[in-house]
Amino acid sequence: MMQVKRRPLSRYLKDFKHSETHCAQCHKLLDRITLVRQGVIVNKIAISRLDTLMDDNAWQQERSAWSALCRFCGDLHCKEQSAFFNIIGFKQYLLEQTDMSAGTVREYVVRLRRLGNHFVDQQVPQSILLECHADEKLEAWLPDTSTNNYRIALRKYLRFQRHLPLNSEQNFADCETSDIY
Repeated sequence: MMQVKRRPLSRYLKDFKHSETHCAQCHKLLDRITLVRQGVIVNKIAISRLDTLMDDNAWQQERSAWSALCRFCGDLHCKEQSAFFNIIGFKQYLLEQTDMSAGTVREYVVRLRRLGNHFVDQQVPQSILLECHADEKLEAWLPDTSTNNYRIALRKYLRFQRHLPLNSEQNFADCETSDIY
């Protein structure tokens, strides 16, 4: 009788990690990798402790729970996000609807995330985002440092928001960003 070869899960994951070439989210070529199981980042220490023995059939079933992400997408999709802005939607919009490089997209996303955290700390009403000329109304709450960078990121976010499907609460047909920028 032939014995089924069983290996630790950590070994399968090591092979999986080396076989993945592109991020499962943004499809960018992977340089450094973040392993994720069902939306939760699993670090290398935790992986080394995964010593459950399994055969190839068991691994094929387990494999669907795992994905390989670039560091940026791992950070974006698996860590807590500010509720002020739709960061993930904004990132997708920048990648799919603009000609920006991945590095530039990352810069805008990082700025917007910081700005969202700042607005939450300042208790800025999120409803302002739905108003006409929201950029002018939010001007008073912009941080004192890097104001222009935050202003540009906010303007790009408002442009993204106008691309979203309209619902009864949002009507951006007549709401352009102000002319002062």
